[in-house]
Amino acid sequence: REDYNITIKGGKIPVPLRSWKEANFAKEITDIIEAIGYKEPTPIQRQAIPIGMQNRDIIGVAETGSGKTLAFLIPLLSWIRTMPKIDNYSDDASDQGPYAVILAPTRELAQQIEEETNKFGVPLGIRTVVVVGGLSREEQGFRLRQGCEIVIATPGRLVDVLENRYLVLNQCTYVVMDEADRMIDMGFEGDVQRILDRMPVT
Repeated sequence: REDYNITIKGGKIPVPLRSWKEANFAKEITDIIEAIGYKEPTPIQRQAIPIGMQNRDIIGVAETGSGKTLAFLIPLLSWIRTMPKIDNYSDDASDQGPYAVILAPTRELAQQIEEETNKFGVPLGIRTVVVVGGLSREEQGFRLRQGCEIVIATPGRLVDVLENRYLVLNQCTYVVMDEADRMIDMGFEGDVQRILDRMPVT
């Protein structure tokens, strides 16, 4: 960890990745990493990914441009690819909804996360819908009803979509809050709590 300038707190923390080859990912994910051209994991990726692969809660702190998005995406996508595809046209729509929500403080960041997610999600058949202000709520609602495994959203617009019943979070048990400190500073704490209250207790 000293070699990579990694500081940790907590118990039973797995050793950091030394290389992508050392990681125990599904071949499809390893192939995408190679195709995109990611050579070596960054420090946040080296430590956060092994923890995330154990489905443990984690708070990661790293500078902008340090690869945080991939650090939470790989464990998330590895888990989702083992789950059944979501079909929001099924008879029992009340049980449908995404498996995961990624929250971001701004539309721009949400769209950046969507772009990175789709690099992996599209080849893996994992569908993503971005739910942000400035885009048609009806169009977003239509895409949500078509079914998706991941929703990437700003807190205010996601609350709006939930209250208008375009979406339920009955099956959502995986939450990522990117730039959580900034979300709180921008006054989204109440919205975040309302979103979490809609999720099942695990």
